[in-house]
Amino acid sequence: MNALLENTAQADPAMAARAAGTLEDLLAGLDAAPEAILRLVPGRRAVFAGQWLGRRVIFHLALDPAEAAEFRSRHDEQTRVHGYMQAGPYRVPEPIRLIAGDRVAATEAVSGTPLLDALWQAEKPNRPALQDSGAGWLAAHAAPTLEDRPVNRGPWRKWAEAGVARQPHDRLRPIEARVLQKMHALSRRLRPVTTWRSALGHGDFHPNNLMRDAGGVTWGIDLGASTRAPIYRDMARFLVHAARRGMLPSGRRRFGVDAGGVEAFARAFALTEAELTGDLPFFLCHELLVRVEHPDMPGPRIRHTLALSEAMFEDLRALLAD
Repeated sequence: MNALLENTAQADPAMAARAAGTLEDLLAGLDAAPEAILRLVPGRRAVFAGQWLGRRVIFHLALDPAEAAEFRSRHDEQTRVHGYMQAGPYRVPEPIRLIAGDRVAATEAVSGTPLLDALWQAEKPNRPALQDSGAGWLAAHAAPTLEDRPVNRGPWRKWAEAGVARQPHDRLRPIEARVLQKMHALSRRLRPVTTWRSALGHGDFHPNNLMRDAGGVTWGIDLGASTRAPIYRDMARFLVHAARRGMLPSGRRRFGVDAGGVEAFARAFALTEAELTGDLPFFLCHELLVRVEHPDMPGPRIRHTLALSEAMFEDLRALLAD
């Protein structure tokens, strides 16, 4: 059992031990060997490295029935995407098998560096190209399901409003309230637009859900179930996640996030001027406001988010003044 627990420094050791024992029981009698625990989400799932039929795999263990139900939809979605992203520069790991009544999912293990870590490790001149790979991956992923759909901005505004109401940090509440005002103003300005582009999205498209391997392949991991959404949502998730952590590969901002990143997604998706100055900033506002910082978030993260919010507000003010 010690080998199974060697990577649980940030998890609950007792809960990790129980999860490891459960996984061993479920895989008993199979040609499977669980190894180090990689991640523990209490009450939901645990993730282990291991082997299946001699292959290196990742085992996802559901810790409750609802999570097991999600494993099936995630497996189906990854199977769909793997059908067209199993070769080339942009890929997803192979979904291998569901085991024990969908309680365990085995997926191909890929080696590499999470993209955000790779960005920090890279020399500054090399960071824009790495960021471009994120935009390229998302465009490849979305391509088969891209289509125009009717606009419905109301739910996104409501979710943003709810996020602002939950913000626990005094330093962020005033500027986020002002960003929300600009989001509403932008939404009113966009009323004549009746459609936007949508696709089956990743679901949680941030830079550390991409891996860069030694051969330069970009792998998308942790895909969710098939959910159709405006394409700008995943772009905003990626850009805001990086900016909250101070990662600005180009050294320039636009709408608070990295300007080079905005340009990378604009190229990858051939965004129109209307999308670039309307739909994308609308979803950048949403992403900023809907994800509320933990009350104990360290000071540097709050400072980065404050800088992001203030820069976003100023660019929105200038945009809406045109």
